[in-house]
Amino acid sequence: MEEASDPSPATKQEFSKLKILLVMAANSITQCLKTLKRDLGKYDRRHGAYFRQSSHFFLRSDIRVAKGIARDLRYVAKRISTSKSPTMSEVNAARTSTNAAIDAMNDLKQSGRIYDQNQVRDSSGSLTSIIDDIMGVNGSKPMKGGEQVLERSDDERKMNKSKRGLFGHKGIGRDIFKAADTVEAVMASALHESLSGFSALKEQIAATEKVVLPSFATRAKEAVVSIVSKLAGDV
Repeated sequence: MEEASDPSPATKQEFSKLKILLVMAANSITQCLKTLKRDLGKYDRRHGAYFRQSSHFFLRSDIRVAKGIARDLRYVAKRISTSKSPTMSEVNAARTSTNAAIDAMNDLKQSGRIYDQNQVRDSSGSLTSIIDDIMGVNGSKPMKGGEQVLERSDDERKMNKSKRGLFGHKGIGRDIFKAADTVEAVMASALHESLSGFSALKEQIAATEKVVLPSFATRAKEAVVSIVSKLAGDV
């Protein structure tokens, strides 16, 4: 029975690939967050947004969640590495962490959009919150047509409609992202520049599952046969 529980060479190979891709995805998230932190800092300084007005402060909770997801991906990879016989439990953990990572990065991009919607530009080009403007904290009025920076043009939408990836628009030059000076554009640029490997990871999870399920079914069948044989012998 111990020999039957040992994973096949094909199963070992698929789990080895899965472990590598999990670590690569985690490293990709970490690098993306570093890029994002750098670019958000530049954005905030460029627009005079500091402390609680800054985009980095607004996104801090989402960034913290994404960091946690990267740790989860590495933890699953470690589980696979230390397990003598990885099972569907590790496959399910990999899938859960991968889906959580995708959701976390999409949430980050959505939070960037929300930050943009809560901001207006004053006559100096710096950002002030809508609430501050309504309360009269800032003397200057929003520039007319300022909302144009919050949305991409119809031409850009048409051009990029067929190029969406897991986290938004893919295969788009960094200069296009910079055309709209918004936090959402900064987010999209960071994702495009640094985040990768998730499509391959999802495919590998599916491939690993395919080799694990038949193996699990075979072991279950062998266990049943063994029990039946033992009962027959006792009779």
